[in-house]
Amino acid sequence: MSGKSERSEVPVNVWMGRPTLAGLPPLPILPPPLVVRRAGMAEAGALATLLVKAFPAEVWEAAGTERELFGDQTVKATLVVADEGQPLPTASLQVRPDDPECGVVHWVATDLDRRREGLARAVVIGVLRMAEQAGCREARLRTHTYPLAAIPL
Repeated sequence: MSGKSERSEVPVNVWMGRPTLAGLPPLPILPPPLVVRRAGMAEAGALATLLVKAFPAEVWEAAGTERELFGDQTVKATLVVADEGQPLPTASLQVRPDDPECGVVHWVATDLDRRREGLARAVVIGVLRMAEQAGCREARLRTHTYPLAAIPL
């Protein structure tokens, strides 16, 4: 018998919190042609493609993505890092009316071929800065136990 467990780890949903938005790290400087910017409704199809790869258990298609990210009044902005127009990572800011001082970092996803380049970090920091500008005092991120790179933010 080996010292390794034979059972596979089941991801657990967790809420991570940042109790203050003071002292946010600077937005990373990305090499050209990469740029952090707001996503537009016309990109719903490209975002659906990105999100379905990142969240295979979820159903994503253009119309639903448009409703979720651009039609929901609690979603204040969706950011992307774009490479010549193609979104690579994305993250959204949600501010719920029942908790207006808390920004929720929502639907963070990165193109599978572009992970570990710091691109998601750029959009998450951008979303946190937007939360601060929107009057939020804290932020939360719902994630799973497997994307450990998200924990330090």
